[in-house]
Amino acid sequence: MNAYQQIDADFLARFPHGLQDEAWLALGKKHRSIDGVIALCRDGLAEPLLRAALDSGNIAAAIDSCRHIVGRCSTVSTFEKMAFRNYLAFSDVHRPFLAALYALLYRFDETSFADFVEVLQLCRHDGNANPAKWPLVTCFLAYSDPQRHVCIKPTTIKKLAARLGVDIGYRPLPNFDTYRRVQAMVLDFRRHSTLAADQNNIIAQAVMYCTV
Repeated sequence: MNAYQQIDADFLARFPHGLQDEAWLALGKKHRSIDGVIALCRDGLAEPLLRAALDSGNIAAAIDSCRHIVGRCSTVSTFEKMAFRNYLAFSDVHRPFLAALYALLYRFDETSFADFVEVLQLCRHDGNANPAKWPLVTCFLAYSDPQRHVCIKPTTIKKLAARLGVDIGYRPLPNFDTYRRVQAMVLDFRRHSTLAADQNNIIAQAVMYCTV
């Protein structure tokens, strides 16, 4: 049994009936917003919609969608949600933010990731309006495409990586290299797991997090 398979064993020790265990399902009710956030991303951040908003300059609805997504996202802390609201209070960041988000979601690469983080730092002169944190950066990716992307909560992901013996090259400022290492770690778990093999990355991470 390797370290990834041990996660399944530890999860089953706590929830003997796996993902159908009553205690697990009860725990999941606390995060029932997941499906709603995925739907908000699907409906509010669709590629044609964002492209049309940027082309026309009518970006208010898209910005409002982003505000609602972050507000309902259980992986983003209250402090981070407040920082994002304060950030969006500066209306001059709306267009560059949306353009960077579009590139992140639909051209996902090292440049678009770095650009998105940089845009989120535009108001860092205001200590209460700097939302360039791991959970907020990654929530847009993970809930827009949960089969491919991952959420990163720093404290938990560092514990998980240490348990698995994986070097994620962690740095406090969100960066592409750490993100790809965490993404690979979660996908490796799904390949070794009987519990999470057919689940999306959000559920797979939830299973992993219950064991650290």
